[in-house]
Amino acid sequence: MTPNSAMYLPSTVLGGDNEGPWFMPDILVNVHRPGEESAGVIREVLPDGSCKVALGSSGNGETITALPNEMEAVVPRKSDKIKIMGGALRGSTGKLIGVDGTDGIIKVDDTLEIKILDLVILAKLAQP
Repeated sequence: MTPNSAMYLPSTVLGGDNEGPWFMPDILVNVHRPGEESAGVIREVLPDGSCKVALGSSGNGETITALPNEMEAVVPRKSDKIKIMGGALRGSTGKLIGVDGTDGIIKVDDTLEIKILDLVILAKLAQP
């Protein structure tokens, strides 16, 4: 390799799709399986990307293992507690104080800052 050949290697894309959204513990999901539609709470994300999900909106039901393509995060509504699934604030919690088109207006719990984030990276947080 000559010193200049590195210029032609594809560069790593930073940001964008590589930052999520990823499933995380304590968020509400809808599980879609043939003949079965149910709500649940993610308890654990396994190394292969599948998740242990406690069924029921309070997460007190039977625990199943669901694949990522069998789940979708519950879209939060105004005043819901949320968890951020992607981007620089991934893992932070907050409250959805408003919705503007595809953007959610969030008050972040840790810093009390107001942030505007894409709704696709927000999930409704399960109530303890």
